[in-house]
Amino acid sequence: MKTTIKQLVALAIFSFIFLAGNVNAEGNKAIASSLETTTETSLQLENWMINDAIWNTNTAMFVTEESEADLEMENWMTDESTWEVAPKLVLETEDNLELENWMVDENNWKI
Repeated sequence: MKTTIKQLVALAIFSFIFLAGNVNAEGNKAIASSLETTTETSLQLENWMINDAIWNTNTAMFVTEESEADLEMENWMTDESTWEVAPKLVLETEDNLELENWMVDENNWKI
């Protein structure tokens, strides 16, 4: 019962919003701002834009090749103690499980 009432109320609210949004609004013409009516000036080339001395740069001046050092084997790379993979953990032992008196006492387990 509650569900149908909630659905009816939701339908009524939705239809009210839908109808209110479709109101015919006449006479509300938007006025264009002054920014939309401006005309742009033509672009002009300047001397620095087409000057070869500025734009024809030598790429060798900016790009240099870097060489890496040769790879060499170091002592730690070949040391067996560094790469020993055997576990150095101590195994932990647990005590054996034992039954205690409270576990088998009938008074503790009566319902």
